[in-house]
Amino acid sequence: MSRKGWLIGGAVVVVIAVVVALVVISASGGDSSSDAPAGETVGVTKTLDLVEGIPQAEFTIGKAGAPVTVREFIDPQCPVCKSASETTVPAIIEGPVADGTAKLIIEPLTFIGSESSTGALAIAAAARQDRGVTFAEILLANQGKENSGWVSDALLTDIAGKIPGIDVATWESDRNGTEVGDAVFAASDRATANGVNATPTFVITGPGGKRVITGASEPATVLDAIEAVS
Repeated sequence: MSRKGWLIGGAVVVVIAVVVALVVISASGGDSSSDAPAGETVGVTKTLDLVEGIPQAEFTIGKAGAPVTVREFIDPQCPVCKSASETTVPAIIEGPVADGTAKLIIEPLTFIGSESSTGALAIAAAARQDRGVTFAEILLANQGKENSGWVSDALLTDIAGKIPGIDVATWESDRNGTEVGDAVFAASDRATANGVNATPTFVITGPGGKRVITGASEPATVLDAIEAVS
């Protein structure tokens, strides 16, 4: 299916240009663009509707045999990753992932600070129950100010409890285990191998080659790249 076909039937919102300034992530951090409402976990229904009926395995959503692989390197605290979660990721899932052209793999990184690590480990624990993408998207929807305490145990546990297919007790045990830590280190190794030094970065590979897209981009840019390597 063409990129034009993927875009039909859903509104695609263009990432506002001002967020480009937030692309380069510094260890010193800064304020992220928005906070979740106090005491409320948002984005659950929207995310569950988005992924419904599409196979997931660990950090991947889409058919295992899809010809194109899209790796999205994210930091849970990256505000541009939140913007991509609201615009680009739905376009990918509703289009080339849903029609079997591509599979999307979430690669959680820890550039910004300790809360990035906490969030990444929680995503990796959910991935052990094949819900890594779902967890990552809901976590990004609830993003708060960088290293402000927003990545709390209460929020993470609430997200896990609201995702069908996650056994919360197992998830809780796993996120403190060595396997989850190893998975996050492996994502970091893949980032290094692909020259990733900012988030989000989309690394797109297929029969037609490889494309790398970093930072704030229109959904159409990523969809064009998927089509180009298909």
